[in-house]
Amino acid sequence: MRTALATAVGLVFLAFLGCGGAKEGGPCSGEVYRCESGSSVLECRDGHWLALPCTGPQGCVSGITGITCDISGNQVGEGCPTAMEGTGFCRGTAPLSLFACRDQQLVKLQDCSSCVVSTNSIFCNP
Repeated sequence: MRTALATAVGLVFLAFLGCGGAKEGGPCSGEVYRCESGSSVLECRDGHWLALPCTGPQGCVSGITGITCDISGNQVGEGCPTAMEGTGFCRGTAPLSLFACRDQQLVKLQDCSSCVVSTNSIFCNP
């Protein structure tokens, strides 16, 4: 059976750039993201900055269009940025595994014999 998952394939452009002075636990307002380092992003949640890992090869990058957080290297149970909820990616070798952000945490959905990524979907064949 094929499973399709609407996704941005591990990388997502987050809509807003953060302002200066941000640090984990510090006060913030609005839906704002900021690269804390090359391997983590700060997200404003509930009025405070929360650090989240971006441990994929491209890490956390600030650009003209926003923040890019590569979660493809993150581990199961680690936090995901809110803007990445529902996005997923395949990783591994024999077997490949399908991962996604659910309830703001990275979860393993299933093992795949093959995994095909298209523009807006991932097809995982068990």
